[in-house]
Amino acid sequence: MKTLFFSLFLLAFGCLTLTAQNLVFHAGGGWTSHYGGSSKIIGAFNIGSSIEFELNQRWTVEPGLLYFAKGWKDHDQAVTLYDDNGAVVLDDAGNPRMAKMNTTNKANYLVLPIMFHYYIPLKIPHYIYLAAGPYIAYGLGGKSRVSGDTSQFGAARFFYDHNTFGHDGIRRFDAGLNVGIGYEFNQLINAGIEGDF
Repeated sequence: MKTLFFSLFLLAFGCLTLTAQNLVFHAGGGWTSHYGGSSKIIGAFNIGSSIEFELNQRWTVEPGLLYFAKGWKDHDQAVTLYDDNGAVVLDDAGNPRMAKMNTTNKANYLVLPIMFHYYIPLKIPHYIYLAAGPYIAYGLGGKSRVSGDTSQFGAARFFYDHNTFGHDGIRRFDAGLNVGIGYEFNQLINAGIEGDF
């Protein structure tokens, strides 16, 4: 299964001006999940920094390095019920009985985005900006917590953990598109909403 994340973050930015570029500090929180199945959202956050280079009075480009904590939940998954010996449990009609399994997955990424911003001036120093650009990411680590997996033996039938990456086809490398919109209060403080797909 190829996991494709989508995320929505409420962001706050702090900027330090360095001549024609700005050193930008990022921090934000929001929600994330992945495409496919009946996955539910989970809380997420990011933190990092970038450098914004002015191309002209309206356009900038901003490469950065961010730490993202993402994840998703797969709850109430119907699974075949096994007994303590690993045999399928059957109902009175001879059909396999079903049980419910819950999984919560967390994945931590190092992300390299390149964002292009278009600034719409309001009243100086206030701007609205639109942003978009690609990103690549590498999974640093993560944990999946599973409960109700009756295919396991002993205590693991009730609860166990495993590494998120390398399980069920979840890959460490991720890539996609960031989009966002924001408001610049002044040269030091911005706030916005950003999503990645």
